[in-house]
This record gives sequence, structure tokens and C-alpha cells, in this order.
Amino acid sequence: MRASRFLLAPLLVAFIAACPGGKGLPGTGGSSIPGKGDLPGGGNVPGGLGGDSGMVDPNTCGNYAAMEGGNRLKAFLQATLDLERVTTETAMVVRQSCIMLGTDIGMVPADLEAGETKDICARVWGQIKENLKVSVGAKAKLKFKVKPAVCKVDIRAQADAAAQCEGKASADIKARCDGTCSGTCNGKCSGKAGTGGNSGQCNGTCEGTCEGSCEGSADVDASAECRAHANVQASANVQCEPAQVDISFEAKAVLDKSRAEATINALKKGLPELLSLDKRLRPIKAATAVWVQTAKDLKDMGPKFVNSFKDQALCISGQISAVFNSMTKIEANVSVSVEVSAEASGTVGGG
Repeated sequence: MRASRFLLAPLLVAFIAACPGGKGLPGTGGSSIPGKGDLPGGGNVPGGLGGDSGMVDPNTCGNYAAMEGGNRLKAFLQATLDLERVTTETAMVVRQSCIMLGTDIGMVPADLEAGETKDICARVWGQIKENLKVSVGAKAKLKFKVKPAVCKVDIRAQADAAAQCEGKASADIKARCDGTCSGTCNGKCSGKAGTGGNSGQCNGTCEGTCEGSCEGSADVDASAECRAHANVQASANVQCEPAQVDISFEAKAVLDKSRAEATINALKKGLPELLSLDKRLRPIKAATAVWVQTAKDLKDMGPKFVNSFKDQALCISGQISAVFNSMTKIEANVSVSVEVSAEASGTVGGG
């Protein structure tokens, strides 16, 4: 609510000052209290006061998308919805993976239903460690053989999303890969199978722009809103080859065979999903960081919306306030997903 007051106050002052004689907004009979349906961006504008319900809706606020910069703002609002969906789905996968692990090692349903995702997962990992401690002797140390997940971002699709947002040709948008570039590197390529030259096919680190796929996270040169939009789109469409996990131990040194086998079989089944999430989260984290910074920058632009969007300014400010309502949930989803996937990686020695 604090962010909402900071955004709306300067706008209301500007609108009141613009009214004839300074007597208040139209339809108020000279009162300084806004009349229902007469607020700029309010009841007479399609969509009403966007953000008043605390929900982001890119399709409210009338025809703002047709104005200068409006299309970029609409793309950012859509990115907010997409990012909330992606991070919510990711956190749900984490929760379900922990519940499945707990079920497979014999935990009671009550321990797997109550509390936040981080609490459930903490109980599951605690039980796994306890099971291994009492069932596997020191001489039967577990050996993990892991084939890491491979998750790639389609850089061309990411550049296309930014270009459409900006109203430019895709070729005008440059993309960089923070990780392994598989494709054409317009710059120096080094690492796995780089040519070592300044341009050409690359399967390594690209010190320049990359065209192809990126194992890691990618970024584009674009306005803040379009950059956030493109990065979120890319993180939502990452393609992954899942991790594979095999676990072995010295059977003769096992203290409780049935308990050990149940725990190890559960890990074999549940760990691949969580280890894959560890790689899947990299572009999501990068996109979230760009989105958060863009949201903060837009919050500070509240007074400028009056000049840019006229009657839709108040509605748009409500939408930016709604973006901040989403921020807490998005950051919490990312945080718990990172925390649990890191726990899984630590279990196998980093994978």
C-alpha cells in the first residue's frame, strides 16, 4: 500500500490542479473529492481503475498501448503475469517433488501437508539424512553418479520477442549468452569447442553476441520493459534434458537394508527433477532480476505518466502498484525453489 500512495499522490495533485478554477475534478460540484466515473483513467475509461483490486491486467487502462511507449509497458505487464505463472509452477514442482520423496521414504501424510513448501522440504531432507545415518554404515558410503541436466534458452526467440516489443526487426536486437553459446558467435569464442576466432560456429563461451541457443541465461539489448519481457519469455520456454542419477553403496556394510533401499530408491526417483530445476532456475533467476529492477524504475516514473498517458495515467499507476503486489510472491517462489534445488545438489556433492 505504501508504494501505491507514493505513485498516486503526485498524479492526483496534477489532475486537480488541471481542473478549471482549481475547484476539483469534473463531476464533483467543486468538491475536491473525485466523482464516481469522472476520474481520468477511471470509470469512463475501459477497464476502470487498473490495479485497484491489486491484480495486474495488461488489457485494462483503455487504449494506452497505442500511445508512445504504451506497447512496451503492456509487454512488461504481460511479463509480470508470465513470470508469476512460471515461478508459481516451478515452486509447485519443488513442493510436489518433496512430497513424493517423503511419501516414498514412509513419512506420514501430516508431515507432508502442513506448512509452506520450505517447511515440508526441510522435514523431508531431515528425514532422508536421518534414514541414511541409521541405515548405512560409514563403510558403506554412498556413491553418486550424476549426469547433469542441460537446459538451453532459444536466443533467436528471445531476440524476436524483444524486437516485436520494440517494433524493430529481429536482426537489430543483439543477444548475449551468459554460459555456453551453441551457434554463431559474433565475437571471440573459447571453451568447449570454440574456433578461437572472432566470428563463427561456437560451442563454448562467446565474448560477444550469440545466435543459436544458450546453456545458462541470455540477455538482449533493448529498453528496460522489452528486455524484461523478452527475458521472461525465454525463461518460460527453456528446453531441458533432465538429469540422471545413479546411487551405489557397499551392501555388506548396510545396517538396515530395507530402510536403506527405500531411501536410496526414493532419491533415485526424486533427485533428477530437483537437479534439473537447479539448471532450469538459472534463466528464471536472471529474468527475475531484470524484471525487479524494471519494476522499481517504473515506480519512480509515476509523475511522468501524466504527460505520457494523459487520461490513462492514474490507471497505469494502479497497474504498477499491482506489479509490486506480485513481486513478493514471485521473489518468494524463486527463493524457495533455489533453496531446495541447492539442497538437492549438495546431497550429491554439487552434481
